[in-house]
Amino acid sequence: MELTVPKASKTKTITVAVCGNPNCGKTTVFNAITGLRQKVANYPGVTVERTSGEFQVKDDPRTFTLIDIPGSYSLSAFSPDEYVAVQALMGGLEMAPSPDVIVNIIDVTNLDRALYLLFQVMEVGKPVVVGLNMMDLAEKRGMEIDLAKLSKELGGIPVIPMVGSRGKGIIQLQEAIARAATEQREPAKRFYHASILSAVERLVNNQPSERRTRAEYVRILLDQHGPAEKEFAKVATPDSIALLQLLRVDLVKEFGSMTVAETQSLTDHATGIYDRVVKAKHAVSKSRSEKLDHFLLHPILGPIVLVLIMGFIFQSIFSWAEPVMNVIDSIFGAIGGWAAGAIPEGPLQSLVVDGVVGGVGSVLIFLPQIIILFLFIALIEDSGYMPRVAFLVDRAFSWCGLSGKSFIPLLSSFACAVPGIMATRVIEDRKLRIITILVAPLMTCSARLPVYAIMTAAFIPYAMVLGFLNTHGIVLGALYLLGLVVAVLVSLVLKKTILKTQSGTFMMEMPSYKIPTLQSVVVRVLNRAKSFVVRAGTTIFAITILIWALSYYPRSEQIATQFEAEIAANQVAAEQQVSVLTAELDKLSVDAAAREVLLFSQARLAITESSEELPAVRDELLALYPAQTAVIDGAYARQLAVTQSSERQAELLNDQAGAQLSNSYLGRVGRTVEPLFAPLGWDWKITMATLASFPAREVIIATLGTIYNLGSDVDEESSSLVDKMRDAKWEDGAKMGQPVFSPAVALSVMVFFALCCQCGATVVTIKQEAGGWKYAIGAFAYMTTFAYVAAMVVYQVASRFGY
Repeated sequence: MELTVPKASKTKTITVAVCGNPNCGKTTVFNAITGLRQKVANYPGVTVERTSGEFQVKDDPRTFTLIDIPGSYSLSAFSPDEYVAVQALMGGLEMAPSPDVIVNIIDVTNLDRALYLLFQVMEVGKPVVVGLNMMDLAEKRGMEIDLAKLSKELGGIPVIPMVGSRGKGIIQLQEAIARAATEQREPAKRFYHASILSAVERLVNNQPSERRTRAEYVRILLDQHGPAEKEFAKVATPDSIALLQLLRVDLVKEFGSMTVAETQSLTDHATGIYDRVVKAKHAVSKSRSEKLDHFLLHPILGPIVLVLIMGFIFQSIFSWAEPVMNVIDSIFGAIGGWAAGAIPEGPLQSLVVDGVVGGVGSVLIFLPQIIILFLFIALIEDSGYMPRVAFLVDRAFSWCGLSGKSFIPLLSSFACAVPGIMATRVIEDRKLRIITILVAPLMTCSARLPVYAIMTAAFIPYAMVLGFLNTHGIVLGALYLLGLVVAVLVSLVLKKTILKTQSGTFMMEMPSYKIPTLQSVVVRVLNRAKSFVVRAGTTIFAITILIWALSYYPRSEQIATQFEAEIAANQVAAEQQVSVLTAELDKLSVDAAAREVLLFSQARLAITESSEELPAVRDELLALYPAQTAVIDGAYARQLAVTQSSERQAELLNDQAGAQLSNSYLGRVGRTVEPLFAPLGWDWKITMATLASFPAREVIIATLGTIYNLGSDVDEESSSLVDKMRDAKWEDGAKMGQPVFSPAVALSVMVFFALCCQCGATVVTIKQEAGGWKYAIGAFAYMTTFAYVAAMVVYQVASRFGY
């Protein structure tokens, strides 16, 4: 069909809002129309995510902007965020474009229920196009739908049959949108009861100067105590308030309640239209979805299948992501190494290598886990299994303030809290979503494991318990359990206090199972990965630079001069020693056989990395060439001098780094706040390492390595770091000379790390996903307080029992 476009509208951008019930295929249709031309943002002033994208219609020069409105069964709104999303549909937001056309996507297999929302949408007064999705399932179920009659019953609005998952009807829907944005139509047919329409008219006429739309007045009238009424009360006159109450009294007298007043008229019309336009061609047999649900929702089989699927996802996040994460780590390590070689030693080199490259790397290293997690979530959502997951788990979660949909985010948080928090987007209820976000960081993520590993191995005595358990395993299991228990307690407290939620009857639609489309899955995963990198990465990067600056400055010239002198002296002494040994060696290698053995011995000794390994290599060479003992001993003595000199140079550099770190602002803060952490059994070095690890808790290992003059290239398996920690003594105070670390101190450190929010990426992601710094700061504050108190209790109790 050729489109006729008025000249005045040729360059106009047409805004199209897309709405619909949850699980109606709205997002699939949205992705099919816009593809990768999408932008993700929040509505102005709130945290409800808004996805928009653009598309063109053939032979139409206009650009169409498609805005995805969050899925809903009704336009009734009882929270500020829900109301803003509804207002976006109504065009009531000052900073968001008012839609020129509204597209209501309907799951045709739930047509009678979906008409309820459609009737409310039609009241908005904008041109409406209906996308009748999942026509293939309707056909399999034997449903015969008179599309022309349905359109006529709805007042002549376009009704486009579709199979969004296969791209069927997409072009026709785009063309219908273009026509709807151009054609002049009669006012939409209204389905509310005459008494409601009359009451709305009286409200409108009582406020002639107000710019509210008619649809907003409908919500003011019907959503008692909702945000629409509260906004209205801010500007309404006492007479208008009195009129509103009077109108409600009349409606309650007529219908029994305000809820019934709205639902009765709309559901009666929906049932009537459904009966007139839908016929069953033959007896409906059990659908494929119903047959699958017989197993997947079975009281025994269902949970087993769920555990297997979640176990597979959990393992995949760990195992599939790790190689890619190692590659990313290697790439940024190589970039850092190149930068260190290209930039002269000094503040700029440290900023680029430790701050910029390290900061960017600390963000991007999470990407593989995020992509894998959201790949599975997209598959679960698009296949229709997500509502089944929520149904199976909801009873176990709802009593403490969580929901069935909290399960996947919390499980994901065991790998990493960042993707776990982002996964809470599947939870529609805002309060439940916020509770889940606030407790997700308590799950024991992989970044805590290095701390647990080194503390347990070094300071927790190994012993068998009951013949099949050991103390290391018990401690590790207890730390995992600690996070879970605290998460449940915090959820319960939040549910009863600042995020009050009611435990109502669980009602959830079970949509038909569908095969996810590649395009929809790819678009979801890419959007969420991009969202993480752009929105979280910038702030995380800033925090990393800040911590770098605190740990680098001020630089002490006295420390630098002292170590430069020692390094130079060591180098001169080493060169003299090597020169003498080389001369002696030349005297020994006078014949051809000796020279051949010397060359081989030098090559073999040179690839030996530490002086501790050299004697074994010498013995190996002596066994091969017993007649050349003098030559081999000479080569050994020379290589030992070279290696020991190199090791001494590294020790001096590590000592210098440790001294500068101790002198830095971070080190000074550690010494200043040492008394605050003394009840936890910590000295200033543990305190400083803990403070430095707030951007990322695994940093504590490298920081301890630097503090104990071993350099930052240590890990949880470093025996030299364990030895240094075991030998560490209190430098002053009442405990001067006593060991710093003990089992009680190790338990205190591990409990602190189990409960504290030491992850800049997590804090920033909470801010982004929950909708403000107040939630991020609140999570950080309660977790840090919990961590401090719990660590103190553990230390005080354990130390009194002699540990």
